[in-house]
Amino acid sequence: MARFSDILKNIFFLFLILQIAPSVIKNIQKQYVQFFELHSQVGLISIDGDIRDSMKYVKHIKSFFKNPEIKAIVLKINSGGGAAGSGQAIFNEINLLQKKYPKPIITITENTLASAAYYIAAATNMIISSPSTLIGSIGGYLPHQFKLNDLAEQWKVHVETVSAGKYKMLRDPFTSTTPEGKAILQSIANDAYQQFIQDISKSRKLSLENATEWAEGKIFTGNQALKLGLIDEIGSWSNAVERIREKALIEGKIEWVIPPKPSAIFQLFGSTEENDDPTIQENSHRSFMDSFINSFINIIEERYRAHNTIS
Repeated sequence: MARFSDILKNIFFLFLILQIAPSVIKNIQKQYVQFFELHSQVGLISIDGDIRDSMKYVKHIKSFFKNPEIKAIVLKINSGGGAAGSGQAIFNEINLLQKKYPKPIITITENTLASAAYYIAAATNMIISSPSTLIGSIGGYLPHQFKLNDLAEQWKVHVETVSAGKYKMLRDPFTSTTPEGKAILQSIANDAYQQFIQDISKSRKLSLENATEWAEGKIFTGNQALKLGLIDEIGSWSNAVERIREKALIEGKIEWVIPPKPSAIFQLFGSTEENDDPTIQENSHRSFMDSFINSFINIIEERYRAHNTIS
């Protein structure tokens, strides 16, 4: 006759299995249904906030371009820009990758697409924005540099610096900028600006002769940007999905593939698939939780089998 403690253990294991069973069944369904259901993978990369480092974005973009299973790429960008060099580096990488591994890549933006962020978007095949999105700021400038030499002199603060090279201290806050030095800084900003507008002109097929209309640091709404040719369509996420389907000739469901998280644990989260909505994360059949549940059930089964054998 079974002991009362054994009955309690069996009830506990049964209760635990019943709690976990729905997730396990759902996981099994997805693992097998995908073999019979038509679907295509599309890469999704989000670029948000200040852009100061190109490497992490280039790494993911290159990985998606090189993966033959991924039929297209969507960049979801909401950024006011950042470092010109980083934006230009990503722009160049996208152009090179498109030539080597041709596949559609489009940009969708909702709030802001300016400066270095617009630089990146201009390399894609299509830009879709909301009507009130802030777009543009195509220009060049050097970061602010406060000059503190007058303040230091007023408070009798003496700053001694040892340097070599006539213009080495050009950006030093305790050194006055000479007209010659200012001309050098202006030439740097001018050159960066010319590179920017030339790349935009070529990529977006805009006339350099009319650059004063769409460049010079001006900001536009999505509606205004559309009229100037800075974007291709007014719309939202549904428009982006529709255009990706058209350009990549996709039928059936879209399986959204997102870059892995920096953490080793979150790298187990591979991709999502559910009604063309990549924001629903719980559907990933490769998720860490599903793997954990499966492993946990295996442990329970082994212990339960061993317990019954001993009894």
